Amino acid sequence: MKPKLFVLKMPFEDGPGKRWLCSHCALIEGALSVNTHWESMVDIRRIEFQKPRQEVVDILGEGNQWLPVLILENNETITEPVEIINYLANEFGGAAVHP
Repeated sequence: MKPKLFVLKMPFEDGPGKRWLCSHCALIEGALSVNTHWESMVDIRRIEFQKPRQEVVDILGEGNQWLPVLILENNETITEPVEIINYLANEFGGAAVHP
C-alpha cells in the first residue's frame, strides 16, 4: 500500500471574500515541488477545505480531519509537516528539512 498524503487545495475560501492558504500544507507542497519523485510513491490527494472532508473521514473518522495528514499502513498517521517531509525523505530519498 502506498502512503496516502492529504493536503488542502489552496487557496481556499473561509468567509465571504476571504482567501487563505494553510501554512502547514504549503510547506508540504514546497517539499513536493523539489522531490517530484515522491508523486509516484505516495498517493497524494488535494482536497477541499470545507468539512466534512469525507475521504479523510472514511479512513480516520470524523474527529480526525486535521490536514495535512500522512496515512501509513494500519492507519498510523503523521500530522506534523516537518515529520511528514522527513519521513518521506527517509523512505523514498530526496531533500529533508534542514535541522
